[in-house]
Amino acid sequence: MRLLKLATVIVFTAFPALAQEAANPVDQYPVGGATEQTAPREVIKETFGDWEIRCTDGGKTCFMYQLMLNGDGTPVAELSLVKLPLGSEAVAGVTVVAPLGTLLTRGLTMQVDDGDAVQYPFSWCTRPGCFSRFGLTDLMLNEMKKGKQVKVAVFSIANAQQPVVVGASLDGFTAAFESLENPEQ
Repeated sequence: MRLLKLATVIVFTAFPALAQEAANPVDQYPVGGATEQTAPREVIKETFGDWEIRCTDGGKTCFMYQLMLNGDGTPVAELSLVKLPLGSEAVAGVTVVAPLGTLLTRGLTMQVDDGDAVQYPFSWCTRPGCFSRFGLTDLMLNEMKKGKQVKVAVFSIANAQQPVVVGASLDGFTAAFESLENPEQ
C-alpha cells in the first residue's frame, strides 16, 4: 500500500496539459501547456483568488488554470478553462488532466457544490496524463460562477470501485473568466 501511495504521489505531481488541434471546437483552442518539446512558454499573467491566468504565445493565448489537490494536499489533476468564440455552442472549453493509471472507461464526473454530477469521457493519454476535453454550457458556467467548489471524480485502474475525488476552489472564478477574451472564429 505504501508503495502504491508513493507511486501515486509521483504520478500525480506534474500534469502539463497538451495543446492539440482537432475537429472539435474545444480542441482548437489550447488549454494548458504542452510537452517540453513543443510547449510554448507559459507565463502567469494574473491571479484571481485561487485561479491563475496563464498565457502563451506572447500573451495572445490565455486560459484559466488551477491545480486540483486531494484531501491530503497531494496534486492529482489539472483544470484549465478557455473562452470559446462568441456564437459557439459551448461558452468555455475545459481540459482536465488526470494521471496515467486512470480508468478511462469510467470517464470523469464534474459537480459544482452539491449540484448534479455530469459525466464526461476521456479523449486520450500521453506521458503527462489522461485528457478529458469538453465544452461548458451557459448553465454550467453560471453554476460555477455562483458556486464555492467544483469536484472532479475519476477512477484508478488499481481501484475501479472507489472514485478519487478532487476539488478546485471557485474563489476568483468569475473575475478570472471575465478577464479572458473571446477568440475570433
